[in-house]
Amino acid sequence: MSLQDLQNNAIGILSNMPARTPEQVRLVLRTVLPLYPDLSATINDGQIEEAARQIEARLSISMSDASTIQVEFEEWLPGRRASLTPYYYDRYRKHLANRGFGSAVLGVLDKDTDKIVGLMQDPEKPGRWARRGLVVGHVQSGKTANYTGVICKAADYGYKFIVILTGIQEDLRVQTQERIEEGFTGRSSEATNGRESAIGVGLYGLERQPICLTTRADDFRSATRDLGVFLQSLSEPLVLVMKKNSRTLANLIDWLEIGNGQAGARISRVPMLLIDDEADNASVNVSKNDDSPSAINDRIRKLLDSFDRNVYLGYTATPFANIFIDPDSRDAMEREDLFPRDFIISLDAPTNYVGASRIFPESGDLHGTLTTVDDHVDLLPEKHKISHPLTQIPESLKEAVRTFVLARAIRVLRGQDKSHSSMLVNASRFNEVQTKLTGLVSDLMSTIRSACSGHAGLPEEDALRDPEMNRLHEAWRSQYEGQVPETWRDVQAALVRAAGPIEVRKVNSKSPDKLDYRRYKNEGLHVIAIGGFALSRGFTLEGLTVSYFLRNSMMYDTLLQMGRWFGYRDGYADICRIFMTEEAIDWYAHISDAIDELRDEFNRMERAGARPVDFGLKVRAHPESLIVTARNKMRSGQKVNHSVSLSGKLIETTRLRTDAIAANREVLSDLLTTLSDLSTPENSNEFGYLWKDISVAPLVRNFVTRFQNHDDVALITQAEPINAYIKARESDELERWDICLFSLSTGDRSSVSFGPYSPTPQSRSSLWKRSPAGVDYIAVSGKALRVGGRGQVKAGMSVEERSAAEQSWKDTSDIPDWHYIKHRTRPLLMLHVLDVWDKEKDKEKVNPPAEPSVVAWGIAFPESGHETTEVTYVVNTTWWAENYGTTEDDADED
Repeated sequence: MSLQDLQNNAIGILSNMPARTPEQVRLVLRTVLPLYPDLSATINDGQIEEAARQIEARLSISMSDASTIQVEFEEWLPGRRASLTPYYYDRYRKHLANRGFGSAVLGVLDKDTDKIVGLMQDPEKPGRWARRGLVVGHVQSGKTANYTGVICKAADYGYKFIVILTGIQEDLRVQTQERIEEGFTGRSSEATNGRESAIGVGLYGLERQPICLTTRADDFRSATRDLGVFLQSLSEPLVLVMKKNSRTLANLIDWLEIGNGQAGARISRVPMLLIDDEADNASVNVSKNDDSPSAINDRIRKLLDSFDRNVYLGYTATPFANIFIDPDSRDAMEREDLFPRDFIISLDAPTNYVGASRIFPESGDLHGTLTTVDDHVDLLPEKHKISHPLTQIPESLKEAVRTFVLARAIRVLRGQDKSHSSMLVNASRFNEVQTKLTGLVSDLMSTIRSACSGHAGLPEEDALRDPEMNRLHEAWRSQYEGQVPETWRDVQAALVRAAGPIEVRKVNSKSPDKLDYRRYKNEGLHVIAIGGFALSRGFTLEGLTVSYFLRNSMMYDTLLQMGRWFGYRDGYADICRIFMTEEAIDWYAHISDAIDELRDEFNRMERAGARPVDFGLKVRAHPESLIVTARNKMRSGQKVNHSVSLSGKLIETTRLRTDAIAANREVLSDLLTTLSDLSTPENSNEFGYLWKDISVAPLVRNFVTRFQNHDDVALITQAEPINAYIKARESDELERWDICLFSLSTGDRSSVSFGPYSPTPQSRSSLWKRSPAGVDYIAVSGKALRVGGRGQVKAGMSVEERSAAEQSWKDTSDIPDWHYIKHRTRPLLMLHVLDVWDKEKDKEKVNPPAEPSVVAWGIAFPESGHETTEVTYVVNTTWWAENYGTTEDDADED
């Protein structure tokens, strides 16, 4: 048994106590400890105290109730609850409590699952009916725990046929099968006899047993599944855990038709629930022909249609594709059978959840987790071919491996040596390159193990004479010294125990290596997992501590799902480390803001009583929707028109043509000369030169038209759609503007004058790139892919507007710009003069800027009171090639 088991047992006891004082926590720990003789013989007082502090932290974890957008629906669940004995859910709640779930979290889970099941439909309702819903959670936040609870309650209320569709990888299906066995059926499909089969909820009773037609070894196989009874005769639910494989789904549909006895007829009086995990992956219809949906989408629809009473419930952390189902028209979206037309539910995450907003923004409390990788380009660039020659690995990857060994040592010292621990290496999508990486990392681990076994037991001075031990010490100084309570002397003494069990495994569709954590439940699996897509979606890397990430995609769902480091790191969050490029860090920071904005929009629409279709239309019109549209439509190489709304949005020129630098300086000079003739600006130390409340809409449009934008790469700042949006509103809500020429309060004035002004430039790091069309440009790469600095959108806002924004935000020390924009009453034209550094050539910024006084702009549009007027951008293949590199599917591993 591990220290984690001791903590979980203690939490289970404490959760049922009316008061939980620090003294009671420690008393319960010492009372329970003798039940674990092996642990009791090795644990010290310091580890018991650390366990007590972790228990106190976990007992204080809380979470908010889920939010809902729905169509009008008659409630049925409260009326049936009083007469129900919740057998399946009662077992599940006890199981979670024993795993360490606090009573506050369990209470919210109970309410959320009631809400979801209540919106599905009363399974006893006669006649034909169908419901479509979507549950949006966070990456690695416990969606499986939620839908297992939904399954338990659905079974209690009378749903008889339950299908759980996992992703397209077998490893994920097996992991989900295991969790369903632990949380719902209560029996292991791997047990050889009945006495050994009870697991999870089965330890709390096996009086009622669902029928499970899949196992950890096998997906559904129609040839070997003969129930011997009609589905209508089932007394307990039948459950299947299946991959999203069109052939397997077709086999199930055929099996149902044979069992039903009437080909094409619907199965009657059998309420059916289909849980679609990772609902944005493979389920969405991306067929170019509306009448010929993609194969998996078609099979899911046919499976649902096999029952006259059916519910489709999708689960995802990245709902973009679901919201954009068939994005060509509103009518097509509403008619799409898997669109969540009845309800969308947004789950909150517990307070101990580690998500993007805690890691990637500079204000995040775990921002120190990040280590920038910039030494990989010559050895392992993000874009490479399947035949890429790899004879050595970057020094940054070597440091990451050594950091993982050190993190293992720290966890050993904390009594977590038998808890799973993992390192993720996601640096190539090609199996062949992953194989080379596996060999090189394995060789490095052999060197580290040998050094630890031969030298870690020596006095520090003698130990550090060994080159590899010295490198481990350097990694310690770089990553952990002064950041954790442990000392190098302690860590050195634990290195042999830490490094010895570590294995290096390649995990992809063609590799025999598996991450079968359950087989190592007693001693823990300690692994460096090297892979690509197989490690990028749904699958949980247990005890993930160090990640090394070199992938380059700008698709939100792909990036977020690759972020296996999101989740729960109780007891070791302070030692987790993520190694990635600065550009990837920028993308994740940008995505973090976009996701937060999406969730805020959801809550606003819930308060306004909006319907799912309204939310779908709202999100589809967001400027970021260009990504999803391109993904679904660009593969054939044609241009794609896509409509967006600029209401309440900030747009900025983050991609600047190098052949237009001088011309754009002149455009800015002309604008500022005209403005100076109109009025005298305020000179603000906070922002620079500020013109407030002036009637200049035609002047703004002229500036946007004349500015030479890189239309093929900087889509959102194309002049034509922006000016169309302004012109449609310039007679009222966009008539009067605020304009700010930003100038730092300290530093040297620009050597270039802009009309009558010489602002102090803002410094921005950047990448100097060439587009596939052969146009050189500067990619401004501030945090969150921003040109402007955080808080600059407040320029021109009144005291009352700022106050309203601050009072309506949960954390006044970290208010995102998009939230301020929602409280603006006038648009803001933001004018920037930048000193840009090429961060690949001048990482320390010791040389003069590569191109001083580069002009960029942004516009913060207030929310529009008009009927939504969308404007059309043109997405072309140049943009696709620049941001995605190839037209190959990221899921393909060759």
